[in-house]
Amino acid sequence: MVPRPPRPHRRSLALASSLVGALAVAIVSLPFTAGPVAAAWRDYVANCNVNIRTAATTASGSVLKVIPADTVVTTSNELAGGSWSAGCPGTVTGNRWFAIVKIGGVSVTSLFGVSPVYAAKGLFRGANVLEGVDVSTWQGTVDYAAVKASGRSFVVAKATEGIGFTDPTWARNKAYATAAGLAVTGYHFARPDLNPTNPGAEADWFVSQLGLTPGMLVPALDLEVSGGLSTTALVGWVKGFLDEVYAKTGARAMIYVSPGFWSGHMGDTRMFADAGYTVLWVAHWFANTPSVPGQNWGGHGWTFWQYDDCGTVPGIASTCVDLDRFNGIDLSSVTYGSGFDVDATPDKQSIEQGASGSMTVSLVRSYFTLPISLSISGLPTGMTASFSTSPTSGSTTAVGLKTSATGTPTGTYPITVTASADGMTETTTTTVTVTDGVPPTVKGGHQWLFSPTAIGTGTPARTTWSGSDASGVASFTVQRQVDGGAWTAMHLSSPTATSLLEGLAFGHRYQDRVAATDKLGNTSGWAYGPILEPLLVQQTATGVAYNGTWSNATNSFASGGSLRYTTTRGASVTYTFSGVGFNWVSYRGPNRGSAAVYVDGHYRGTVSLSASGYVARQVVFSMNWSTNATHTVKIVALGTSGHPRVDVDAFVRVIRM
Repeated sequence: MVPRPPRPHRRSLALASSLVGALAVAIVSLPFTAGPVAAAWRDYVANCNVNIRTAATTASGSVLKVIPADTVVTTSNELAGGSWSAGCPGTVTGNRWFAIVKIGGVSVTSLFGVSPVYAAKGLFRGANVLEGVDVSTWQGTVDYAAVKASGRSFVVAKATEGIGFTDPTWARNKAYATAAGLAVTGYHFARPDLNPTNPGAEADWFVSQLGLTPGMLVPALDLEVSGGLSTTALVGWVKGFLDEVYAKTGARAMIYVSPGFWSGHMGDTRMFADAGYTVLWVAHWFANTPSVPGQNWGGHGWTFWQYDDCGTVPGIASTCVDLDRFNGIDLSSVTYGSGFDVDATPDKQSIEQGASGSMTVSLVRSYFTLPISLSISGLPTGMTASFSTSPTSGSTTAVGLKTSATGTPTGTYPITVTASADGMTETTTTTVTVTDGVPPTVKGGHQWLFSPTAIGTGTPARTTWSGSDASGVASFTVQRQVDGGAWTAMHLSSPTATSLLEGLAFGHRYQDRVAATDKLGNTSGWAYGPILEPLLVQQTATGVAYNGTWSNATNSFASGGSLRYTTTRGASVTYTFSGVGFNWVSYRGPNRGSAAVYVDGHYRGTVSLSASGYVARQVVFSMNWSTNATHTVKIVALGTSGHPRVDVDAFVRVIRM
């Protein structure tokens, strides 16, 4: 169906007066019926508990069911019926009824055995739409509190027409509708017939009377008169008007038009939608869904729909008022000055590696209530961010930041928070400095035999360790445990020393542990060395085998009071043992010579026992391994000319527990 011709309330008072006679004749000639008036086009939601009846009247329609608030019903028609009154919300009255075919998605035929059933229209709101009205002086004095209580959300009121005319009720409509909590804007009735070459002047007049302020809906151009202009000329006229309003206010006005007018006089163009005038207010009465001109308005569809030109609304005493719907449940996208800003606090913070931080993202809303999606970019490697709510319908959300102990490098990073909604994007930047929170890496605490040195009741050993850290190691701490007892601190030559000479008494078990502290005060855990036990093996022990000529000698300075020696070239001694460390203990002096040492069949070097004076219990050769294993050490005398003697005093082996 095509919409009816424009009614007088949209024209000037003078023009309306000239049409009274003609309209009276037309009205008399039209038949009147009180049957169905408007077809429903989608689901509706109950505002309160609603009686479902067998007929569209409270007098004879028995109650089939009471449905609770927020129940969704599907209607097939709207019709006039018996008068009703209810408190939902506030006091609402009327005589309009919905013919209902489904309740909660279930057909009423299956529920009650009949179809349709009926309920008072004023007790419902549109599902996923907002209801509103458009008014002018023809509606007289409006009780906007009652309009608001009836479930309406917005009012579009006539403001101006042509050049020089302001609707007598515009100022009152604007003020009282706003005070009642309704979203409000004004429309301008276009008169290209009176001002065919001066659309900018009409736009300037409109803007001067409109008083557009943030929080109002975007203004509207009411296009119903072509003025005999060609399509090209009328398109240019409309563009001139809209562009002038945009230049003066920064608002892209909506366009009110019927599908037939747009197709017949505007060439069904989509250029306005493509140029940013995406808000269409389409007039298409008594249809299940409106026809949308301009190739579905450039793919944007309709935003407002004037679906009835003669509705009844509480608070409006006149016989008829235009009924409108907004395609959605949030008017932010069509509210002038609607927008938001985003801020993040603190604007600077430091987080240690491996630690967590947080910030608060604040959304400063200006007439904007849609959910806003949040995202974060610029996070360094290994850092994660988690929102408490995203997208958020509120004004703040918490963000948790977490760094990786090993994967997040130190440094200062600008972190960008992006807020997006309804085609708008705002950003804010906060700075996060990742500090060294990673303790040093420590290796070692291992005790090693070494030579040259001397044994006594134990053997010397060197404990070594290492540490590394991005900020540098400031100090090490070394502790020793003997035979599983208490840990005691060892004295270091300097805070950053990486070795320590220790004496390991034979027959006792030793373990060292090392920790490091970096230059930022981060301290590592303990790095434990192995548990080791040194054992003294005399030259006469089982497992020590001699080949060639060897002699025994008593020597009070020798380990155990005796030793064996040879002066024969090629004489050898072998010792097979299991362990991680080995010492050959010998005697040094002016008459001592040299010997070759083989370990597990491999030549390891030549040891000279020559010295300017005689020295007992000397460790002349050492060998270390990381794990226990069986090894064989062979010592071969080289028969050094003039001082061929080679002594075997004892061996030391170290086992790992």
